[in-house]
Amino acid sequence: MRTAYVDESEPGGGLDHTVYVLAAVVIATGASEIARDAVRSATPKRMRKLHWYEALPAQRISWLDLLRHAVDVVVVRYEGAAARAERRRRRCIERLVHELTLRDVHHVVLETRGAARDKDDRAMFDALRDRGAARGMHFVHVTPSEEPLLALADIACGAHVAGLEGEHAPTTPVQVS
Repeated sequence: MRTAYVDESEPGGGLDHTVYVLAAVVIATGASEIARDAVRSATPKRMRKLHWYEALPAQRISWLDLLRHAVDVVVVRYEGAAARAERRRRRCIERLVHELTLRDVHHVVLETRGAARDKDDRAMFDALRDRGAARGMHFVHVTPSEEPLLALADIACGAHVAGLEGEHAPTTPVQVS
């Protein structure tokens, strides 16, 4: 069984209304505890959670190595007409569900964004199921303190947004617009 851990990024600090990024890091069930231990070990004591934008450049490069625990890394990027964040997120979720279905992922863990926004996500997942997508997929929202593996998705998002390429590139993004 495979589980995808998902996090998002809004490049430009949320001021750029034309871009939105979702990253999913797919972990095999048998590798999850080892990956969690690796994330915990890599988290500096000064941080509550491992977070890309709070890291020093050298830490960021070393954290990319944590992605070796992944079976797959999927980055979905909305880049198009200016739109509200929730609309851009829904477009990314729609494509992400398709990509995860192709990879035989049935369990998706997303970082919580609060009750109201989590409810918006659930409505989107229900709408996708009504259209025949996401059938058999289970979605859950949790806090990063409950699930350290969300940090891997944060790393994938951060690396993508930072534009790291070449030998450090975690993935090739899937474009939606």
